[in-house]
Amino acid sequence: MSGSLLFIRGIYDTIDLFIESFSEAFRQLGRTCHVLDVRHGGQALLQLKGILEEETVDGVVTFNNIGYNLSFDGGGNIWEETGIPYFNILMDHPFHYARPLECAPSTSVVFCTDRNHTAFLRRFYPHLKQVDFMPHAGVEAKMRHPAMEERTVDVLYAGGLSRFVAEGLVPDLGEIAQFDAFALTQEVLSDLMRHPQKTTESAIEEYLLAAGKRYTERELNHWINELRFIDSYAASFFREQSVRLLVESGIPVTVFGGGWDQCEWAHNPNLIYGGKVLAPQVLELMNHSKIVLNTMTWYKNGIHDRIINGMLAKAAVVTDPSKYLQDSFLREDKPCLAAFSLPQIQMLPDLVKELLCHPARMEELAENGYRYAQAHHTFLQRAEYILNKYLSQ
Repeated sequence: MSGSLLFIRGIYDTIDLFIESFSEAFRQLGRTCHVLDVRHGGQALLQLKGILEEETVDGVVTFNNIGYNLSFDGGGNIWEETGIPYFNILMDHPFHYARPLECAPSTSVVFCTDRNHTAFLRRFYPHLKQVDFMPHAGVEAKMRHPAMEERTVDVLYAGGLSRFVAEGLVPDLGEIAQFDAFALTQEVLSDLMRHPQKTTESAIEEYLLAAGKRYTERELNHWINELRFIDSYAASFFREQSVRLLVESGIPVTVFGGGWDQCEWAHNPNLIYGGKVLAPQVLELMNHSKIVLNTMTWYKNGIHDRIINGMLAKAAVVTDPSKYLQDSFLREDKPCLAAFSLPQIQMLPDLVKELLCHPARMEELAENGYRYAQAHHTFLQRAEYILNKYLSQ
């Protein structure tokens, strides 16, 4: 008989939503699931101890390294001591998690939502023996999907501007003596603006090599981690530009998330700022939107959950593509999303206006997207993947 599965929540509302959806998916597949909430501290550890004493546990499922270093009083890492697989799904680029990845349990199976991220882990964290690509899944709001003509939001962007977060990631560039960090920052950002198909890590490495700097893999990883704020600035630049182009073209855009009200063009009457909302509310907002706009968080060979959530809300999704999207979504006979190119981002307003002026086409795109997401990108499919590949023995 199969053992139970553990899930860890309690840090971010988005991850809590994913854990709820993931554990429910495993229950649908006949598995017993326990959810630990780290906000409960010692109570959660007592709950975990009781489960381990009474049941066989086949694995723990978590996101962004939550619970990677759990231990009982005087003991070592729980997952290593018990031999329980630690299924760790990274929602962001691995360079945001250098310390947890260095100290990851030996039982770790690390999933990335971008194929470039898996390559990054295999290169810079060779001690991680099991690294896999698993694309984002989406969550469908538990409510009726309004028809397109009933939807009150023309265009929705659900996500903040990361340049304001990035300010807290910038190290003291003047203290870096090994190279001119100010010049590197300026040149790499310019490179990413000109060539947005590049990853941030490749642009940094190319700059250092051109400057005659030769580093070991460990040293190079250190500098990429130190300079990861560049990634956030690049992603934020195109995110802000996409929304600004639309509102300045006369298209109303409703935005949620931090930073939008701090833009110098925030007074534009076509920018409708709703502040910050919790993840379940975002699903409801998408359900009342005609178009869900997405820009990739510098994922060049992966996918963002905003795309899948928009599809499962039966909205028409408009996004810049990645190689993964080009190899899958954009190869479908029936178009399930509309894509625009970052180098030709000035064409975005025409694309959006064309959709808004043709409700039938928008409805068809939304319906195709909904069917595709349901068939390929729900948490049930991700649960089946983990069960079949890692828990079928």
